[in-house]
Amino acid sequence: MKLGISHQRPEELTSERFDALHRLGIEAMEVRTLVDRADLDSLGELKSRVETAGFEIHEIMLDDLYSADSFTLATAERDRDIERLCQFVTDLGTLGIRHTTYAWNTGGGYQTGTTTTRGCATREFRASVAEAMPKRFAQSYDDAFMWDTYRYFMDRVLPVAEAANVRLQLHPNDPPMSHQGIARIFRSTAAFSHAMDLIEHHPNAGVLFCVGTWAEMLGPDGHGENINDAIRQMSDRITQVHFRNTSGHLPDFHETFPDNGYVNLLSVLRTLREVGFNGMVVPDHVPGGGYREEAYTFGYIRGLLQATEG
Repeated sequence: MKLGISHQRPEELTSERFDALHRLGIEAMEVRTLVDRADLDSLGELKSRVETAGFEIHEIMLDDLYSADSFTLATAERDRDIERLCQFVTDLGTLGIRHTTYAWNTGGGYQTGTTTTRGCATREFRASVAEAMPKRFAQSYDDAFMWDTYRYFMDRVLPVAEAANVRLQLHPNDPPMSHQGIARIFRSTAAFSHAMDLIEHHPNAGVLFCVGTWAEMLGPDGHGENINDAIRQMSDRITQVHFRNTSGHLPDFHETFPDNGYVNLLSVLRTLREVGFNGMVVPDHVPGGGYREEAYTFGYIRGLLQATEG
């Protein structure tokens, strides 16, 4: 497994930032860009900057199109945006970049407030507050509608991904519950199993396994999902791991440092080793968001990685 970093944007990729990431032990990264800056030449320049600096570029994703209303809610721009995404995937394949992330409508109330963990500001979510938020649109979109748009999208994008030799990493809905009039269908392990059945277990359909989001899930019995069992069930699909912790699962939780949440992350890493996962592990969100908090988090994860080696 490689220690990685996510949420890196082109303007942040300076020599100073690269030096800091080397000191943190980072080996690979995810870079996010915008559609109007994602032509083949611009993507190639990004790849070259990252690799010249000594890092593996695990993926590039489109910050403004990876979970667009156009294709998740079937607006008039759906086919246009799917075509733009397909061209992006084709260009990734041309450059030898083998992964990109998508999600199925993550818009709306990502958090309902802010709290602290060990004195650092961090995201908080309360289901009752989210359920009282106004609908995002005049109409509502139920599970059946969202599954239909998902199938429409995958029928068109998967053949392009296969031709380009690019795997599409599906991130679960965060928070993993329906609210504001939109069904968040990727809210359980069972939903991911259903998705794979729908697309006939296509080899280019991968999973970005977000431990933090799985930790938030309510689970079939209301006591949370079994994260280690989910990893074993989807072991051949997992292409990247978001490695963070939370105070608990729905209905209410807040994000924590990796060592002060309710999930035993050492056990999770051991399960990832058990199933042969050898991709990128990234902390995703860091409470506080500063360099000290980032350094502590990366150091802790590196220690866990070494503890599970051999």
